Amino acid sequence: MNESKPADPTTAWMQVVAILTAAADTPSATAGVHPDLHSLALGAQIVASCALALLPAEVDGDLEDVVIGAGASATLGDLIRAAGAAAPRKRTEGFPAGAAAVIAQLDALVAEAEVVS
Repeated sequence: MNESKPADPTTAWMQVVAILTAAADTPSATAGVHPDLHSLALGAQIVASCALALLPAEVDGDLEDVVIGAGASATLGDLIRAAGAAAPRKRTEGFPAGAAAVIAQLDALVAEAEVVS
């Protein structure tokens, strides 16, 4: 997984959205067998939607170009943890209003992923 954190706030935020979107799409084949994975995927989709709503409209199409840096074998939990690692922790100036609330939601999702994984 990509361990480097983008310096630009918009780029970092796009990274979080892209990783969470990939996480939301991950367990489709196992959701019926593992309801907890379905719940995590739904949580990832909700947090990704909240984060996406904070991005400027003009960057929406650029999300397709974001490289998430996760291998094909990355699990749902791996992707959620990667999104948590990509989220800004120290300096949030330059991030949209509401970013702290989305990061808190992401932290809760990461904690849930730790319990399920």
